[in-house]
Amino acid sequence: MIELDYFPDGLDGIVYQVLQFRTGEPWRIVYTGELICSMEKLEGLWYVKGKVQMPQELIEGIGRLIDQQHFNRLPMELKMHWEAYVQETIAQGDHQYLVVCKAGIDFERFEKLFRAYIMNLVQDPWEICFRVYDAGMSDDFEVVIRGQMLVY
Repeated sequence: MIELDYFPDGLDGIVYQVLQFRTGEPWRIVYTGELICSMEKLEGLWYVKGKVQMPQELIEGIGRLIDQQHFNRLPMELKMHWEAYVQETIAQGDHQYLVVCKAGIDFERFEKLFRAYIMNLVQDPWEICFRVYDAGMSDDFEVVIRGQMLVY
């Protein structure tokens, strides 16, 4: 589950909770403990699902908050940085990622490369766990980062 807090500009004391229970599901918007709507991004634009009327400025602000989160960019950054090695990267939350390698790579070599460089790609200050699998899902390793420390 991912939980964010959105504080609209100029509105003191107003906080919206922005929740996503599973990757790929719509985001739930909660205000004062009550679910007010769900949002999702389609073709690059944020939409409110259902019959709720929300100001466009609020929709755009919450959408920007979600888009700015590092967990949205990190999977693509991993795939681009290790293009020859990584088939797929899936965010399983804001602190856990599943990485699946391409077939035919030297998995042990990739593990060494990954462990040596991953700190340079991670910018989030909280604990992040990477579970990395070979293409056949028969071999794996795990890397945990706490703040700016790599934990084996």
